[in-house]
Amino acid sequence: MIKNWIQKALDLLTHSLTPIPQELNEMDWKEELSPDNAKLSRHLSAFANQPGGGFMVFGIEDKPSRLVGVSQQTAENIVQRLGNLCRDSLNPVVTIDHAIENYQGIPLLFIHIRESAVKPVHLNNGTMEDAFIRSGGTTRKASRQEIGGLMLNSKTPQFEELHASKLKSAPEILDILDYRGIYKCYWESLSHNQMMKCCNG
Repeated sequence: MIKNWIQKALDLLTHSLTPIPQELNEMDWKEELSPDNAKLSRHLSAFANQPGGGFMVFGIEDKPSRLVGVSQQTAENIVQRLGNLCRDSLNPVVTIDHAIENYQGIPLLFIHIRESAVKPVHLNNGTMEDAFIRSGGTTRKASRQEIGGLMLNSKTPQFEELHASKLKSAPEILDILDYRGIYKCYWESLSHNQMMKCCNG
């Protein structure tokens, strides 16, 4: 299944790499994941506060912007670590999606950081003043005026956008819900209704 954000990410990457490589407000690319969790959290905050969200791409050497690719195992490690940071180090929690796409024959990991409905997204161990934005292709701390603008563009989240638990992963939530039991009851009720129709027919 093709994700609806992938083509936008590919177009942004082309625009970012040619003719002169430059990072954009909507996109940041790296060869690999930084060991600095605080720095990564600031990037995630900035992209979640960015209109339309943003993208991080892994598998591109910083200088001279050469495509080096990313392995499946490395991609899985990056996704897991960023997912943990989105859940544990930011307020409100940030949602990401990912895909490995071949770009010019090289596998790259694309991370889509969705724009947060509730803004500003800030560091969990701080206040709203610890919010970050993208400016000139870099991440920086938001000014008070910019934080006010983010608040004006914030909206009340819909039920579907709320998180059931910040402490549980998606598979753990599904196990708690006992979705297998729900499906079983559903199919049994369908079978019972079909039998009743046959008997009454």
